[in-house]
Amino acid sequence: MTMELKNKKTKTMNYRKHIFVTILAALLITSSSYAQKNQNEYTSIFNKKKDQRTEHGGYGAISFGYTNIDGKNALQTSVRAAWVIDHNIALGFAGYGFINNLEKSTNVNDYYLGGSYGGFFFEPIALPNSPIHVSFPILIGAGGITSIPQNYWDYNYQNYPYDYDVFFVFEPGVELELNMVKFFRIGLGASYRFTNGVLLNNSLEDAPVPQNILDGYNLYVNLKFGKF
Repeated sequence: MTMELKNKKTKTMNYRKHIFVTILAALLITSSSYAQKNQNEYTSIFNKKKDQRTEHGGYGAISFGYTNIDGKNALQTSVRAAWVIDHNIALGFAGYGFINNLEKSTNVNDYYLGGSYGGFFFEPIALPNSPIHVSFPILIGAGGITSIPQNYWDYNYQNYPYDYDVFFVFEPGVELELNMVKFFRIGLGASYRFTNGVLLNNSLEDAPVPQNILDGYNLYVNLKFGKF
């Protein structure tokens, strides 16, 4: 028990280091983008003419992507709603959903994982006036995960053991954004999901799930609609 607490403490310290380094880098990038010239001009791939931009805006987004859970492929989708401040920083909320096949069998049933997480995010945007630029979304929040019998929809799930847990999540990322038209952007993104670990052993005693099963990278395409 003492060793487990020690490992968890070490893992927490590592998370704090990642958080500090990521936030520091984001602040430096934001400071740089504020200093750029012609801050009120905007261009897009299909509109080379420079237009006057408003100081505030907002967007809604939906993304589809790939994530890695326990070394296996998983589908992930997400939605975002954000307020864009002076073209350089977006603040808002995001929600993610994921599902994959655990490929773990017990003496009772086969299982897959399902869950979701979400929270507050902020997104420094470097060189937002350029038709092709980068942004750095950072999510801080919480979520839940459950092990679900594969025949959940065919039978009464109460006949099978299942388990769930909640977790803290910190997910920094980077996106290559393309200003397609004034109200629409496409982002090609990558991020890494850090969690404080999950415990899913009640239903999978014959094939336990690693505590760090949700720690992993994500690749996605993000579609943004709004006033940037």
